[in-house]
Amino acid sequence: MSTQPAISTPTDSTWRASAPHVRKALAFLKRKGSVTADELVAWDNTHGRRLFEWNDPEAAEDWRRHQARLFLNSFRAVFDGMRVRGYIHIRKDEATDIKASGYVNVDTITQHQGMRAQVVDDITRRMKMLASELKMWRLTPTERAVLFAQLAEAMA
Repeated sequence: MSTQPAISTPTDSTWRASAPHVRKALAFLKRKGSVTADELVAWDNTHGRRLFEWNDPEAAEDWRRHQARLFLNSFRAVFDGMRVRGYIHIRKDEATDIKASGYVNVDTITQHQGMRAQVVDDITRRMKMLASELKMWRLTPTERAVLFAQLAEAMA
C-alpha cells in the first residue's frame, strides 16, 4: 500500500503562479538560483507530488504523446525556397471549416484560408510574446536597429 498522499496532477490542476504548491516551487527555485530538471522533479517528489504526473502508466502515455509531437515538429519542408516546419498543429474550427484538430502538412495549410489564418495568428502571437521579452532587456537603439534589420532580412 502506498504511503503517498492523494495528489493533484497537472491534468486536473494548473501551474498558475497563485496556486500554493506552485508558489512553494517558485520559492524553491528562487532560493536555489539555478536548478536542473532532475532537482525540480526530486523537490516535487518530496513536497507532495503536485507539479508533475506521478502515475507511471499515465506519465508514460504523456511522454509518448510528447515524443509524437516532437517527431511531427522535427520535419522540415522547403516551401517557396524557405525551410519551414513540415507539419503544424491546427485546431478544430467549425467557423473556418476545420473539422478536426491535428498536425497538417504545410502544403495543405497553404491551400486552406482558415488553416493559413490560424498559423499566421499563432506566429503573430509568438512574435508579440518575444517582443515583450525583448522589452524587458531594454534594447539600445543600436540593438533595436540590428534586430529590425535581421527581421526584415528574414522576411524578405
